[in-house]
Amino acid sequence: MWEKIKQIKPISRKANWLGWFCTVHIASTILVLLLFLGMGINPTLVVSVVAAPLWLAVAFTSKYITDKIMEDK
Repeated sequence: MWEKIKQIKPISRKANWLGWFCTVHIASTILVLLLFLGMGINPTLVVSVVAAPLWLAVAFTSKYITDKIMEDK
């Protein structure tokens, strides 16, 4: 049954894209948090609403990187 589902191109491609997006987004989020912690910035400030534009930039960058990864496939 799973082999038949994997062969359906739109489902397989979208699932692949979503998996890459989650991976890239989580990795870039961890990287940003570690960078700010390394610079001595309060982590509650970084995760709060004050840093919302930063997290939007991370999300859009993650989408861009994911689209570039999926172009090759």
